[in-house]
Amino acid sequence: MKYRRLGLIWLLLHLSFGVYAQSDTILVNTVQCSPDDWILVFSEDFDGHELNTNQWVTWFPYTEDGSDQCSFCRTHANGGQIYRDSNVMVNNGTLKLIARPEVNTWFGVEREYTSGMIHSRKSFGMGKFEIRCQLPSGMGFWPAIWLYGNTTSELDILEAGMQNPKRYHTSIHNRHLKRMLHRRHKLAVNLAEGFHIYTMEWDTNFIRFQIDDKIMWQVSRFLNKNGRRHQTCPVEPGMYRLEPVFPPEDEKVQLIINLCIGNATTAFTKSPDKNTILPNQMEVDWIKIYKRK
Repeated sequence: MKYRRLGLIWLLLHLSFGVYAQSDTILVNTVQCSPDDWILVFSEDFDGHELNTNQWVTWFPYTEDGSDQCSFCRTHANGGQIYRDSNVMVNNGTLKLIARPEVNTWFGVEREYTSGMIHSRKSFGMGKFEIRCQLPSGMGFWPAIWLYGNTTSELDILEAGMQNPKRYHTSIHNRHLKRMLHRRHKLAVNLAEGFHIYTMEWDTNFIRFQIDDKIMWQVSRFLNKNGRRHQTCPVEPGMYRLEPVFPPEDEKVQLIINLCIGNATTAFTKSPDKNTILPNQMEVDWIKIYKRK
């Protein structure tokens, strides 16, 4: 068996040298499909009367002690809002992230709006992430559901400029490489009309983005010699490139849900216009996170 494997490796290298000069890996053994079964490891139903602060903070906890004592912690760079605790409400079984037209200042930074966000205290590994929520409609609203990694990754389950409520975006970032993969999705449904379930499945082989159980985009860790993604499993023995933006298997991520307000410099939307209804809100019904059995 040892000599057969060595022979296979030699043959692949001999036949493919040049074509695969920049190949990343040789698979000697088949990479099997991940099992379909999931185990629930975290859930949040927002059934109480206030946010569970043992599970969530309402700022970006990127100071050394995890507190909100930095400018970025509640402004998040170039958005048009400051994130305030008073803009995060839990009642009637849902979380409300409320955008208000009120001038506010944080660490000397003045913004025209306030809004709300939550950031998980707990970190999670590979798994299935589901969020059921309803988005606001109108120019200036930039809701986002995303995962931020401890080492290098950012996984955007949802970003949307809500002046186009039938369109949203998903992305995978590697901040060390300063590279990303991105996909824009056009829908028949209006995301501001009723609740929808946004899902991301992340395992060893694939990342799948879904809405209401429909797969919108699948990204594979393995690519063939032409750079095309390997879209099926199992992955048979052979020579493959590895997608450099694909998260490391040991990456740990925190879940973030926020309602950003746009301005002249933001990417997905701009400042609220005369037709934008304010105050307004992003409403989250529940969050469920699973891992493979």
